[in-house]
Amino acid sequence: MTSDNFESPSAHGLADYRQHYGLSRDPFVDSLQAPFYGGGERFQLLEKLQHLCQFSGSLLAVLGEPGAGKSRLAAELLSSFDAEDDICAVQASQGCTAADVLTQIASSFRLVNEPRPSVGQLLAALRRFGQSADEMDSLALVVIDDAHHLDEQTLASLLTLLQGQDPGGRRLHIVLFAEPHLANRLEQLEMHGVLVHDFYLEPLSLPDAADYLNFRMEAAGYIGPELFNELLVESWWHRADGRLPSLHQSAHQWLLESVAAPQSDKSGSFPGFVNVLNRVNLPNLNNLPVMHMVAIAVLLGVLMMLFFYGGDDTERREFDLDVVTLNDEAPPASVNLASQRRDPAQEQEHAVAEAPQREGLTQPVTPERAELSEPALPELAQPAPAQPAPTQEPEPAQEPESAPITQEPSQLSVAQSIPEDEQILLSWRASDYTLQLLGAGSEQSVREFIASQPNREQLLRFTTRRQGNDWFVVVAGRYSSSEEARAAIAELPARQREAGPWPRVLRDIQVEIEGVRGL
Repeated sequence: MTSDNFESPSAHGLADYRQHYGLSRDPFVDSLQAPFYGGGERFQLLEKLQHLCQFSGSLLAVLGEPGAGKSRLAAELLSSFDAEDDICAVQASQGCTAADVLTQIASSFRLVNEPRPSVGQLLAALRRFGQSADEMDSLALVVIDDAHHLDEQTLASLLTLLQGQDPGGRRLHIVLFAEPHLANRLEQLEMHGVLVHDFYLEPLSLPDAADYLNFRMEAAGYIGPELFNELLVESWWHRADGRLPSLHQSAHQWLLESVAAPQSDKSGSFPGFVNVLNRVNLPNLNNLPVMHMVAIAVLLGVLMMLFFYGGDDTERREFDLDVVTLNDEAPPASVNLASQRRDPAQEQEHAVAEAPQREGLTQPVTPERAELSEPALPELAQPAPAQPAPTQEPEPAQEPESAPITQEPSQLSVAQSIPEDEQILLSWRASDYTLQLLGAGSEQSVREFIASQPNREQLLRFTTRRQGNDWFVVVAGRYSSSEEARAAIAELPARQREAGPWPRVLRDIQVEIEGVRGL
């Protein structure tokens, strides 16, 4: 996708708004390399696809209306897997045949030896490739965008590649990104032994649309208050009807118009500045960059503070006198003049009232104030002797507390930091097996999944690492062999069976836990 959908702005206007907002690039160009927006439950859908692409033998279909963002989600899915995995991306087009698609897949996996292999030869090579996997083989993933252009023969051929795969050695996985009407065509094929998991990519809601536009601005380098809100975006959102390119075009046009400030706004007067700050479209102030406007606002604030607080010399002089009295060992004569303004009885009451607040001051009190507050000193000094006592009492009590800590093994503190579920998994025999149900990058989503399950008391979770980030895994059951674990899949709740559970030996899980916990 390109930015051809936009009206071609002048190079001067484009440069103006980039400089105005401090942008490193155009934030609303349609591109598969644009930052991925995870709002509107798109990140959760990405996590589901990542999990099913590894552990499920089903055909996955992501359905959505044109312009909903399917291609960007497909690109993010492809980039989320390791470099050693076998990845194939296919862009379907009208009129493409089964031979075209299968040849591209086989070539991507380096399986083509014949110059013009037949469809049968391609299917045989791909079946051997997908069904002869062992634990050392990497993942093989095929992602087909615009899959609604595929004909029935091509769809049937893809489904046959998933038939008969060993549940413990699933290697080949296929994900289709298409418009919604593909779901009916897949149902009519009724391929025995192959499940189809379809997901619908919802269009962005109005709040998500405003958040999405602000996200694109920040990703392009914008620093400042959010420019887009629901009131501004609502008409664009209705007109776009779920199509992101249309939303991009409206926001792009608004940016161009925002830097074309009317001549009446270029006077630089203070009322004009206030009016601009009270509006959403801040850019109408003399075409200044946002950071310049912020600096001007700060400067005006400082000047106003100086104006309001700098006129009363009398109050400032009395404040300065108090500071000198508290901090100078030898007060000037002006201090004595100021103290003579008060009645001696009032000065004594004032000193008694202020004494508790000034106990923490380390500076010496002036002779004049010490003399006036002398009658109150005995009452304030009475609690002083009691202060050293509590500081000396804890000294003998600290020794017996530290002794047992030093006697405990250093491994105890490490063990206490390991969650209970992981301690259980570490205590099982390394040769045992368990069923992995779910893996996700969000700990909160894993907690919610466990809480919603009828057998939640039997589920355990542990933390591992994936692509440098925490990855949270849910497992169920303890079995003596891989065969026993596979047989137990049929007894799991339906939602867990649909997630594509698979057996894992405890030895591998224990190694991952020990690596994360530093054991």
